[in-house]
Amino acid sequence: MRNYGVYVPRERGQPHKLPHVHIKYRGRLIASVFLLTLTVYGQHETLPEDLLERLREAQAEMLTMWVELNDGD
Repeated sequence: MRNYGVYVPRERGQPHKLPHVHIKYRGRLIASVFLLTLTVYGQHETLPEDLLERLREAQAEMLTMWVELNDGD
């Protein structure tokens, strides 16, 4: 989606939250999404339905990225 970015955070040195991604629009954080349930939280703007569908499609890949970035810290 144009102007949207999905970021898997690395929580080094912090207590880990549940696996999640941050959604940014034009560089500004607008929401976060729990990867296990795809529940949107911390939402500042409504996310487009097609963006949520893309998250569903990439859910397993993003969970793998979360583990790679945060496992063992």
